[in-house]
Amino acid sequence: DSKSDDDIIPAIDKNTEAELPDQWDEKIDYKQPTLDLLIPPDDEEIKINENELKKNAALLKDKLALFDIQIDDITVTPGPVVTLYEIVPAPGVKISRIVSLEHDIALALAARGIRIIAPIPGKSAIGVEIPNAHSKIVRASSVLKKIRESKDELPLALGKTISGDVYITDLAKMPHMLIAGSTGSGKSVGINMILNSLIFAKHPSDVKFVIIDPKKIELSFYKKLNKHFLAVSPDLEEELITNPSNALLALKAVEYEMEKRYD
Repeated sequence: DSKSDDDIIPAIDKNTEAELPDQWDEKIDYKQPTLDLLIPPDDEEIKINENELKKNAALLKDKLALFDIQIDDITVTPGPVVTLYEIVPAPGVKISRIVSLEHDIALALAARGIRIIAPIPGKSAIGVEIPNAHSKIVRASSVLKKIRESKDELPLALGKTISGDVYITDLAKMPHMLIAGSTGSGKSVGINMILNSLIFAKHPSDVKFVIIDPKKIELSFYKKLNKHFLAVSPDLEEELITNPSNALLALKAVEYEMEKRYD
């Protein structure tokens, strides 16, 4: 058509160089995902077998009594996967004695493993976390429904606490994040929840992902983010980085962007 050059180039400075458009003002035709894409949560209320709780509390008390450790009180907080038993030891009982019995208690309860919190922060009690015989599945939908209410910069819905409350934390406040664990302990689920938390909470103009997947399988379905959330380089032949040399270039580009923002 008959548009002049002035109409096409937004602004020209004295050095006749065109100003680059601001990448943060990109216009994306984007519809935020809805929670009905996810499996709906089961019955929200945590139902633990009452007999199991009483039996574990009695076993705990008996096992400690064998080692001459008297307990004044035990309270129970059932969670979806783990139950917390709060023990108030009798006066004069050393915390270190209870902590040293961790493996003996696990053996007495025939538990997969227990965790002792000595003492529970802000309480004059010792916590013993014991896995439930039957874990309740925590659905992503029951956790992510709270994420849009969060005021965090980069909210991550990581799951539920021992008392069944949704746990949301802010990635922006973490200097680093490392996910580690044995096979089958939930590392992949954790990574997927981190990515989905940001997808459900933020607009693509707020967040971009550089995804490096050397296994080539783990994160392959996130290729579908290439039109909005995925930061893609025109210099690399792959959008989801699987090649080690491309990973180096991508990380250098991220480092350059970071330095630019610091400046």
